[in-house]
Amino acid sequence: MSSSGGGGAGQQFRYTQTPSKVLHLRNLPWECTEEELVELCKPFGRIVNTKSGVGANRNQAFVEFTDVNQAISMVSYFASSSEPAQIRGKTVYIQYSNRQEIINNKSPGETVGNVLLVTIEGVQASDVTIDVIHLFSLLLDLFTK
Repeated sequence: MSSSGGGGAGQQFRYTQTPSKVLHLRNLPWECTEEELVELCKPFGRIVNTKSGVGANRNQAFVEFTDVNQAISMVSYFASSSEPAQIRGKTVYIQYSNRQEIINNKSPGETVGNVLLVTIEGVQASDVTIDVIHLFSLLLDLFTK
């Protein structure tokens, strides 16, 4: 992986966009990892959030720096460099995002939830009512808060 930049003839950056601390990276290698994104970006500042696997081909990502000046530094560096930004030898195109921060919205099916598995021994299955299960969940609630 190379963190050398790239401007040159194939212009990669949208200078007309308002700078943002969130950068949009595209043309990423298949199954690009968060670690690879951070490795490319960390010379320019601290990364506070990433969102990868976006876009129709899942080859785009967003990287959020702590400060807009860090993002400006990265865009400026690669815009003036003779070598393109690369991950695994593939040219990565970088531009400012329209977003000012990354919000990782997940649909209800994607959110991680707690699962309570209760095994009750020594009783008949018909004796375990919804009220008994509810009582266990209330007890668990007391101990987890």
